[in-house]
Amino acid sequence: MSVVEIKENEFEEKIKNGKVLVDCYASWCGPCKMLSPIIDELSEEIDTCAFYKIDMDDAEEVSEKYNIVSIPTVLLFENGELKKQTVGFKSKEELEEIID
Repeated sequence: MSVVEIKENEFEEKIKNGKVLVDCYASWCGPCKMLSPIIDELSEEIDTCAFYKIDMDDAEEVSEKYNIVSIPTVLLFENGELKKQTVGFKSKEELEEIID
């Protein structure tokens, strides 16, 4: 499975079932660009979690709801409930721990 880009109007629908990791990023963000290939790799290796990314420049409501003030921010949901939230670049190992 690969990382799917979603829009703000799809967000609530995408997070409501199962385990879901959302990469909150911006196209101009250096650390976001470093994190993206790691999340892509994890999406190919872990089939118990759905992977999405959302451009925070186009997601003001999501940003406000989850108090996202820095990017990259990674959100982990289980059946629509926020379980974990991290800010900044994370290694593959750190992300694997977040998902487990």
